[in-house]
Amino acid sequence: MAKTVISMDQLKALWHSEVQDERKWAANMKLVRALGVFAGGVFLMRNFGDLMAV
Repeated sequence: MAKTVISMDQLKALWHSEVQDERKWAANMKLVRALGVFAGGVFLMRNFGDLMAV
C-alpha cells in the first residue's frame, strides 16, 4: 500500500478553497443544514416516535 503524506499546507489550501469560495461555501452550508435536519428527525423519531403513533 502506498503511504500518502498530507502536509499542513495542503490542509490549509483545502480549507481555504472550501470556505473562501462563495459558491462552495453556500453548497457546503446547504449540505450541513440537510444533514442537521435529517439527524434531528432521526433523533426525534427514535426518542419520541411512540408518542406520535395513532
